[in-house]
This record gives sequence, C-alpha cells and structure tokens, in this order.
Amino acid sequence: MLLRVVTFTALLNAGLAFPSTLAGETPEPVATDFNIITAIDVSDSITRHDEWLQYSGLARGVVDPDFLTLIEAGPLKRIGFKAFTWSSGGRISVVVPWTVITGPEQAERVAAQLVASPRIDRSHYDGNHQVPDAVHKAAYSSSHGMTDIAQAIAAADGLARSAPLQGRRTVINILSNGVDNSGTEPGRQRDEAIRLGATINGVVFGSRSDVPDYFRRNVIGGPGAFLMTVQDPNGLPEALARKFWHDLVAHYKAPQVEVGGVSLWQ
Repeated sequence: MLLRVVTFTALLNAGLAFPSTLAGETPEPVATDFNIITAIDVSDSITRHDEWLQYSGLARGVVDPDFLTLIEAGPLKRIGFKAFTWSSGGRISVVVPWTVITGPEQAERVAAQLVASPRIDRSHYDGNHQVPDAVHKAAYSSSHGMTDIAQAIAAADGLARSAPLQGRRTVINILSNGVDNSGTEPGRQRDEAIRLGATINGVVFGSRSDVPDYFRRNVIGGPGAFLMTVQDPNGLPEALARKFWHDLVAHYKAPQVEVGGVSLWQ
C-alpha cells in the first residue's frame, strides 16, 4: 500500500495528474480531486441476484482502505461521489446523492446507502423469473426495461456538469451485462463526455462474449480509461471491491494488468 501512495503522490508532484482546461473556457473553481459517478444497470436482463451483486460490490469498493488512502494522498484530500440506476425510457434513479468523501466516515455512509438502495420493481413479473407476464411485457420492455447505454452516459455527463463541487477529474463508471438495444448508439454521448474532460470506465459481467468488445469500441474512453470484465457474475463483489481504487490509480499509470482473475484493459 505504501508503494501505491508514493507513486500517486510523486505523479501529482510531477504535474501529470490532470489535464489543462479546454482552450477558450473559463476554469471552474476546483473543490475535489475527483468526482466519481457510477451508473448501475437495472434493465430486464439483470436478475435479482445480479442486482444484489452490483450493490454489495460497490459498497465494499467505497470503503476499500487503499481507495481511502489514495483520497487522503490527493492535493485536496477529498472526492465527490454519486450513483444512480438506469435502464431505458428515461428511467434514471439516484441511489447515492452527491457526497464528499474525505475518509472512512463518509465512505461508510455511502456504503450503507448502496446496501439499502431500493430494488427493481418486479410487481409485473411472473414469480421469480426475469420476464414480465404477458400482459405487461410489451409495454414494460419498450419503455423501461431495455439497455440504453447512451442514456446512462448522458445522465452521468449531466450530473458531472451540474455537480455542486467541481473536480479536477470526472470518472464515469458504466456497469452492464449487455449492449445498447434502445435508442441511439452511445458513441456520440461518450465522445461529448470525453471532450468535456470526463473518463468513462466500464464494468461488464456475464457470459455474453460480444459485450467486452462492444464496450471497448463504443463506451469507454478518456485519459486512463479501462474496462473490467467479470465472466461469472458471482465474482462481481470481489471485483468491485477494488473498482474505485482502480479508477484513481489508472490515471497515474500504476502497473496493474490483472487482479484476482479480473482482466483490465487500458
């Protein structure tokens, strides 16, 4: 852990951590080292168990001691944090409002909010199956239950721009087990977010072989961007326990190719 902190601090002192303001723009007052926005997939393909795995893993990640150590090593020693769920049809729900994290106390509060987050409304589902009953299937899927990654990126980008405290860097995390199947392709939204200074990282999970490459081509991007893949969803909590640490460390080029069987691509 000491080696990671020394590397982080040395790169900050060398002036390599953050890009300059875009030409012609007036810089916003900087109040955090990073703003991290996490988008949690709750589309129809997400099972009740998948949902629990995402929340429990993110709750572990936000209290990870190495992640908190990196926060404390930053120039401002604080980050902004926000999380929301997404699917399609404008279905966006904030589960963790903007919170400034400076240490364990705030991190534990965020973790508790993630664990207590409302779960997917399955009132129109048939028993425990992830398929709505025949009466509601068409209407529900067409408006709410599809995978609109462009919408998720646009929502995250809007939250980043309206953050009460602007960060030196913005990191957007998109969690999903599928490709975009609603609305427009996400490339344009991704490029706009990157143009405004954000980095978009991805976490894909499940057995679909086409999803990782789709994310590399259409979703992730920006300085230090990476994709995390977890083939067995049961490995999500362990992977996400280190997710936010990777978000920060990726910007400082720390050597990290594989952790616990979880592959990372930069």
